[in-house]
Amino acid sequence: MLYLILIPIIAIGITFAVRFQSMKEPNNFVFNYAAKSKFESKDHSYKFNVQKFDSGYRCYIERTPSFRGRSTANYMPHYWVENSTGKHYICWTGKIMYSEQAKTLCRNWADATQIFIDTGKPAPGFER
Repeated sequence: MLYLILIPIIAIGITFAVRFQSMKEPNNFVFNYAAKSKFESKDHSYKFNVQKFDSGYRCYIERTPSFRGRSTANYMPHYWVENSTGKHYICWTGKIMYSEQAKTLCRNWADATQIFIDTGKPAPGFER
């Protein structure tokens, strides 16, 4: 009789253990994104390599479309360069604790950058 009570409890425990593994945040992942663009025939593909550190996630910029000769000296959003590796990553001072936050940051950065590429003007709210 006792085993009839234990079987559901064991099944619930196993189910939780399996699901808990899939709920853990990934350490590193690649995120590909097609930015919103008025010009569908133009390239608007972005690729990010997102890595987790003790302090949170950092979104490295692996690929952007061509800036079509536009000067990137005075526009926002911009990127920072990691001194030790020379890799570019999204300029963000807040903590990014979850992978979904990192994906949202990548999408927003790509969309704002695409507006600049398409029009030559910074996205609203990203002017210097």
